[in-house]
Amino acid sequence: MADVYLIGDPVAHSLSPEMQNAAFAAMGLPHRYSLMPVRDAQLAEAVRLIREPSSLGANVTIPHKERIARLLDGVDETAQRIGAVNTLFKRGSELRGDNTDAGGFGDALAEKGVEVRGRRVLLLGAGGAAKACVHALVLGGARVVISNRTPGRAPVHTSEGTLPWPVRSVAGHDVVVNTTSLGMHGEDPLEGVDLPSTLKVVDIVATAEATPLIRRAKASGCITVDGLLMLLHQGARAFRLWTGVDAPVPAMRAALPREV
Repeated sequence: MADVYLIGDPVAHSLSPEMQNAAFAAMGLPHRYSLMPVRDAQLAEAVRLIREPSSLGANVTIPHKERIARLLDGVDETAQRIGAVNTLFKRGSELRGDNTDAGGFGDALAEKGVEVRGRRVLLLGAGGAAKACVHALVLGGARVVISNRTPGRAPVHTSEGTLPWPVRSVAGHDVVVNTTSLGMHGEDPLEGVDLPSTLKVVDIVATAEATPLIRRAKASGCITVDGLLMLLHQGARAFRLWTGVDAPVPAMRAALPREV
């Protein structure tokens, strides 16, 4: 048996253990996915533990995605370009990092038929997950505008400019993407903002119940992409990095707390 971890702070809310352990069981693999709360001062020790032969690797969540690369033996090209790592995996004697958020985000959009080429996308947030989403959007030909709670902090892969926070209107945008943590505890990052039915609404916050933004967007007739769908697809990509085989996506989907 080998261990896989989710390292971050906080991690108790994560739905990844049920999903990944269902995947291991479906493939007959004797592995275990567990939560590992890790504060900043504990990060180096956590990486040392993941280097042990008893571990296959880990997922990385806030606040470590942008800081962990310096503790690894190498970072793959996608993660280098994004500037954030969300998956650790072994290759021979090396512990390496990659980013499956970008691909998982793109997979989720594709599953829901959300086309971004030539579209104007408003993205909320500027952290590690935002960088991954901007990377995927720009590769897909989108025009990305950023609005972030911290002035001056924005992913470097967009030249379409910024909007002040809080956002007062989504007029002129075809798609809105929430990459902030707002929604994890019942918040709505676009509270009070009208959501026209022509808008595509993506919320990458993965919670057992749909976030207020997703619920409101559905009620307005918008096409929506739920955070659980991105969780599923990025998790499937991470599973392949750890095991070398394709993930059993139907088993992982069945382990989610609701249909998406």
